[in-house]
Amino acid sequence: MRELIFKGAKPVRFDSFICEKYPLIRPGAVSKFLRQNKIKINGSKPAANYKLSAGDIITLYIDDEFFMQPDKENAFMFASSQVEIIYEDDNLFVVNKPSGISVISDDWQEFDTLVNRIKHYYYKNKIDGCIPQLCHRIDNGTSGIVVLAKNDETLEFMFDMFRDKQLKKKYICAVKNNPKIKDGVYKAFLTKNSQRGFVTVSDKPINKASQNIETGIKTLDSFDGYKLMDINLFTGRTHQIRAHLAYMNMPVLGDSKYGDNNLNRRLKLKYQLLCSYYIKFGRIEDERYSYLSYKEFTCPAPWFVESFKNRKL
Repeated sequence: MRELIFKGAKPVRFDSFICEKYPLIRPGAVSKFLRQNKIKINGSKPAANYKLSAGDIITLYIDDEFFMQPDKENAFMFASSQVEIIYEDDNLFVVNKPSGISVISDDWQEFDTLVNRIKHYYYKNKIDGCIPQLCHRIDNGTSGIVVLAKNDETLEFMFDMFRDKQLKKKYICAVKNNPKIKDGVYKAFLTKNSQRGFVTVSDKPINKASQNIETGIKTLDSFDGYKLMDINLFTGRTHQIRAHLAYMNMPVLGDSKYGDNNLNRRLKLKYQLLCSYYIKFGRIEDERYSYLSYKEFTCPAPWFVESFKNRKL
């Protein structure tokens, strides 16, 4: 139980006040606690829209866990515990990351990351063992498959697989159509500016740090100047898909860094319409992981695929 006195100068909705003071109590939980008579104001059950006035006494008959305040050690508790698992065995943990969250963050106060969600999922479901470790990353605004390893040996193996390009990766995205660009494989050079967190694509190398890129594109659907595309990455450089397509004047819809922001605002897109939907292993000689030879992982189609079918974004 927790009792507190509201001391605000102006009236405030009690649910907003509680959620702000105790981040682990989410709006949906307030409604649930009200139905269960676990919230009292001045000794009585309040209306859902009750506004607090100075001196109101709030009594919360709920578990102490909900009163926890965030710090570096418990930050994962303030993330969602929802994790969409695509595949799991003793070595791998493959999940579908939603757009809008980072896979991991150096700032512990960025609570809702993929890694924190997995930590919370393990905690909530009382799963013993080490938290799976990231084998690779995808951008904050990109949804789709992320592979994690359950032990150090598998992590090293997966690092080698990604480094040696032994994994085939495919993406699906929606772009602003450029009718001059036909399906095929396109080559260019990418130059990374780490300070700006930005890359530049060009026909020729800009400097010694420029890297070759190779991107395969295939049209799946189109309407009203938009195109749904399947992307086959032959090289996996930073922001390769977004920067390369923008260079070809067919930016990914919703991409605020390389895309058409006027169009993005018009379409009210919050994140880029880009999903890493497919990963396939090649042949694996290592006996420990040979069972993964030619194994494929696919995540459900992102929402914008259905939008194309309905001819509406």
